[in-house]
Amino acid sequence: MMPNGGQCVQDRPHRFLMLNRHGLALKGMRLDGDRPHVHRVHQPARPRHAMTIVQLSNFVRIAELKSLSKAAAVIRIAQPALSRQLRHLEDELGAPLVVRHAWGVSLTAAGEALLVSARRVLLEVEGARDAVQALAADPAGRVAFGVPTSLAAVLLPELGASLRDKYPRLKPHFVDGFSAVLHARTLAGDLDLAALYDDRTIGPLATAPLLSEALVLVGPPGLGNADAAITEIRGIGPLILPARPNRLRLIIDEGLSQNDSEPPSIVEVDSLPAIIAMVRRGAGFTVLPYSTVALEVCRDELSVRSLPGEHFARTLLLVRPVDRQPTAAVLAVEKEVRALVRQMADKMRWTSLPASV
Repeated sequence: MMPNGGQCVQDRPHRFLMLNRHGLALKGMRLDGDRPHVHRVHQPARPRHAMTIVQLSNFVRIAELKSLSKAAAVIRIAQPALSRQLRHLEDELGAPLVVRHAWGVSLTAAGEALLVSARRVLLEVEGARDAVQALAADPAGRVAFGVPTSLAAVLLPELGASLRDKYPRLKPHFVDGFSAVLHARTLAGDLDLAALYDDRTIGPLATAPLLSEALVLVGPPGLGNADAAITEIRGIGPLILPARPNRLRLIIDEGLSQNDSEPPSIVEVDSLPAIIAMVRRGAGFTVLPYSTVALEVCRDELSVRSLPGEHFARTLLLVRPVDRQPTAAVLAVEKEVRALVRQMADKMRWTSLPASV
C-alpha cells in the first residue's frame, strides 16, 4: 500500500507499477527511489463511422421518399438498421441531416447540401463502374437514352425488350420529353445518347442521321386517307399544337407559311397525351408523325390524312456528348436503335437513314 491510498504491484524484477487511488499508473518505480513517471490511461476515443457509398445511396432514397419506413421498404432493409445508418452518417458529419415528423422526415440545411453532393458522387461512382465494365466483351452498365415524346411509345417498349434479351448486364435508363429539353440534358451530360430533331443550332454534339418521316393531319375517325391541302385543314377546325419553341411546332409553322392564305386558328397545349385526347374527342385536329398515332389509328380511335409538300417532314438524329468517349454499352444501344428503325420502317412510315449520310 502506497501513500494517499495507492498500491504497488511488481511489474518485472526490480520494477514496480504503482497505481494511485485515481487509477493513474506510476510507471518505472525502482526500489532505489527513482522519481516515478506518471502515465495517464485515457479512455478510448469514440469510434467514427466512415462514410460509405451505401450510406450515401440510402440517404438519397430517404430524401427522395421523405420517409424512413418507405425508404427501408424500397431498399429492403429493416427500418431500425436504416435509422442506425442515418445516425452514423450524422455522427460522421457532425450535423443533423433530417428532421423527423409524424408524417415522415424533412431535410435540414446540412441534409440539402449533402443531397446535392451525394447525387454527384453516386453518378461518378456509377460512371467509374461502367467504364470498367465497358472493357468486358459483354456490354454492361447504365445508358441514359432520351427520345422525343412523340416517338417514345412506339420505340421504347421494343427497344427495352430487345436490350433485355441481347444484353442482360446492360442497364438502360429511358427518358422522354420535348426535344428542347432532351437537347439541353444531352449538352449537360445527363444523357449518353438521344434522338433529336435535326436542327442547325444543335451545338457541340456528335450527330448521325437516324430516320426521316412525313407529318400527317390527325383527326377523329372518318377523316379519310386522301391528301389534305392546307385549305382543307383551315376549313375543318382549329389545330391543337404545342407552343413554340417546340421543334415540331416550328416545322409545322414553316409548312403553313408556304401557303399564302390566312393561317388556321391554333390552340396551344404543351402535352402530347392531352393533344391526342382532345383530338379524339373532336375538339380539333393536330399535325404529328404517323408513328406517334399508329396504335390509335389501328384501333380506329383516330384517323390521318397525308399533307402535301416537303416542308411537312422531320429528320431525327442520334446525338451524344462530343467530349465523352462512348462505352461499349452506348454503342450497343445505338446499334439496337438503328436495327429497330430498319425493322419498323414500313409499318411506321419511316425512312431509315444510314449513319454515314
